Amino acid sequence: MFLLVIALCAAFPAGAQSISDLNWAGFKENLGEPEVQTHTDPFASGVSAAEDLMVEDLQLSGIVYASPDDSYALISGYLVKPGDLIAGYRVDAVEKDRVRLKRLEDIFVLVLGGGI
Repeated sequence: MFLLVIALCAAFPAGAQSISDLNWAGFKENLGEPEVQTHTDPFASGVSAAEDLMVEDLQLSGIVYASPDDSYALISGYLVKPGDLIAGYRVDAVEKDRVRLKRLEDIFVLVLGGGI
């Protein structure tokens, strides 16, 4: 906050009568431009919140299927692919209309438009 006040004072000329008289270029130089993250990977796995879900609450709402090795599913708002973890289960397979989740010997199948 203190830096903002200093930056405003430096940008405001001594004889200025209104805000339109501000030296905006000087203001930006003194304040500095914040770094903006412009790239996020929507296919990135390892989201801990997805792993914290309960398997009973999972809902399959979409599938993008190109091949068994190139397929994605939208489960409870998380984009997952085979090998990713969700609700303590590993995504075993994404098929054209269903997703198979596996943990040890337990297998759950999510069907498009339904639940478990």
